[in-house]
Amino acid sequence: MANHFIVYSVRNGVESFFKGITDPSFFVGINKILDDKLYLHYVDPLHDETHVFSGLFEFVCTKEGLDIIDWMPFMKALRAQDNGSAAKDLYWRMVRLDEKLDPLLGPASKLGIPPKEGMPPLNPAGVNQHSKGAGRIGDHDNVSSMRGTSEEYVVRRLKRDAPELATALARGEFPSARAAGIAAGFVKPSPPSIQLKDPAPTAQKLLAKKGKEWCLQLMEELSELVL
Repeated sequence: MANHFIVYSVRNGVESFFKGITDPSFFVGINKILDDKLYLHYVDPLHDETHVFSGLFEFVCTKEGLDIIDWMPFMKALRAQDNGSAAKDLYWRMVRLDEKLDPLLGPASKLGIPPKEGMPPLNPAGVNQHSKGAGRIGDHDNVSSMRGTSEEYVVRRLKRDAPELATALARGEFPSARAAGIAAGFVKPSPPSIQLKDPAPTAQKLLAKKGKEWCLQLMEELSELVL
């Protein structure tokens, strides 16, 4: 199949994907585009043009490429699929080829894509100026909102401080971003919790979680309180 027809086919496949209809040929086509680097340039004999792109992000967003101006929902939809699926594999492949397509990095305005007509303007940090509580990226409230163990914060922190663990997370070697953050040392694991129901099974769980010495010490403390 000629290169331009592959691009046309995948462009139509994107429209179907947004409607919840996924043809397996869509993933074959888009992976061929990535394999053959058609996202950098391809010839369109129908219009006697050669289209050249600076990278995958530009190819995805411009009308000569896949024409996905609103690319973030598309990437999020791919990312939401099960590990090992064609969609999830495609997500990781696209993000590795062009980090700008990572929906965790920020909205389109931050990456040079103008807001759609009728949408309020966005400030340089990519925050909607008319949204409640919006502010500069350096504001205390915004920085505080990125703290904690949210997935977006953890992934950004991994990419900055522990890129090898970020790569391992991308390969599916961690069950979650939080687990990778714990391995990196900047996310604290939650303290073990035990449902206090019947004494016998509770005692077994305490022994398994805390060990014999801790349980004996607990018994001493309880005996002093009760007696």
